[in-house]
This record gives sequence, C-alpha cells and structure tokens, in this order.
Amino acid sequence: DMGEAKAKEGPGGVCQISNLLFDKGFSCGGTKRAIEILMERAVEEKALQARILKTSGAFHTPLMASAQERLAVALDEMSSRMHPPRCAVYMNATAELVPAGGNPAIIVENLKKQLTQSVLWEGTMRTLIGSGSTEFIEVGPMKQLKAMMKRIDVKVWKATSNVEV
Repeated sequence: DMGEAKAKEGPGGVCQISNLLFDKGFSCGGTKRAIEILMERAVEEKALQARILKTSGAFHTPLMASAQERLAVALDEMSSRMHPPRCAVYMNATAELVPAGGNPAIIVENLKKQLTQSVLWEGTMRTLIGSGSTEFIEVGPMKQLKAMMKRIDVKVWKATSNVEV
C-alpha cells in the first residue's frame, strides 16, 4: 500500500493518490523510489493494471508545495481583479460547483489546493451529472475520459462523444 511504500523509502518519502478517477481506479504520485515500491506491491498483489507514467512532476502531491506557494502569490495578486464567473465552474480539488455569479475567492482557493491535493475526477463528474449535465464531449486524440465515464455512469457514457484533433 501507499503507506508501506512511503515508509520503506524513509524520511522524505511521498506516496499518495493524486487522481481519484473512478471506483478502484486511481493514479498515485510521489517520490520516485516510493512509487517504484508501490508498483512492485501492486504487481505482487496482482492489480488489474499498474504502470509508471511518464510525467514531468509529482502533481497533486505535497512535492508541489514550492510551486503552490508561488502560484498562491500570483493568484492573490490578481484576485482583486477577478470577476464572478459567467457560468458554473466545477472544481476538481473539491468536486464542488461554483455557480455563475459565485465568489471568485472560492475559485482562487481551489486553484491553490489543486497542486498538492488529489484530483477528485469521479466526484467532479458526479457533481456535473447531478447538476443536469447529460452530454459530454472529449476533444483530443485519445478516448481516456470516455473510458473513465463508462466506469462512473454507463448512461452518460453512452451519450459521451469524442472529437479527434
């Protein structure tokens, strides 16, 4: 497990869920050795799928704290010039909705959290669905979001389309 991987690496080890994608589907981030240990355990335990992704950073973990501090300064400097959103904004750091006309300070605080906290993808999709969204369009060369939607809500998955670019 992640606690075991973190402990085996020792002081400074970080291993945590960085993206909660769907039931039993998640990605983890952390220090290289802790992630390698977690990978070994996942393979030993016969996980359905386990692989190390090539990323440019340990996003959505405490390892992004220095970037979070710089982002917080930049966001705070511009927050007084922000206007309320014109449409609903779904915050995947909390899976909550900031309605049109809502307080921009809520968006700022959630953007700050984004760098070091888990992305609540499934929760955010469920919030979107619960607020009446019935059609989802994925734009890009892959169909990853559609594949995840199948595990979140089959009815909505059937109405999800992909536009390749």
